[in-house]
Formats: sequence, structure tokens, C-alpha cells
Amino acid sequence: MKASQEHIQQLFDFKGRLGLASKCGLYIKQKGEISIVIVTELYQDNPGSSITSVTASLAMQIAQAFDISIENMVYIESSPDMKSKLSFYDEEYYLVNFEYTDNSLQNPSWKKLSKDEFKAIID
Repeated sequence: MKASQEHIQQLFDFKGRLGLASKCGLYIKQKGEISIVIVTELYQDNPGSSITSVTASLAMQIAQAFDISIENMVYIESSPDMKSKLSFYDEEYYLVNFEYTDNSLQNPSWKKLSKDEFKAIID
């Protein structure tokens, strides 16, 4: 099973747990001063950590790699539709909010987005 490429502009290599080489799909869209960052789980195409297991670290790595202001970043985690009968492989989007303390992101909290809410953010 391969992940859908709908919201992926490029693959992004990141350091997962314990420095494990990992990959995710990445889409960055600018809306004025706001950077909308969508990271997509790659499932079998990712040799390392899942995006949800290192959320804060991954967001920081992307912000640093692309010179994105943390204050102006909207961070969304995406699980693509894997065309499976199993419901946990359905397409889902989560808006992730963080606490920004001591120059690091901490305590992520997830809010599931409907497809309409997701489209409103990216359009």
C-alpha cells in the first residue's frame, strides 16, 4: 500500500527518535505572512519514526530548514487515504498547536479537522 501523493510537494528527511533517519511528505503553502505546513505520513515508505511520534521535533526541523517563523506557522498532520477497508487508513487531517518555550516547541495538541475545515485553511 502506498500513500496518496495529493498533499506532497516533496519528501523531507528528518531525524526521528534517537536520531533515526525518517521521511515524510511535505507541502508548504504561503498565505501572506502565514506558512501552512502539511506533513504527511508515508507509512511503508518511511524507514523511521512516524510523524506523530516526533511532532514537536519535526515541526522545529521543518521551520529551521525552510526559515519559517514559528509564530506564523500553521502546522497540519495528514494521514492519506490508503484505500483500505480498515478505518485507521482513511484520510484525516489534524491541526497541531504547540507551546513555544525556551526556543523550542513543546506539548503538541491535536484537533481533528473536517475536510471542509482543512480546505478553508489551505484555500
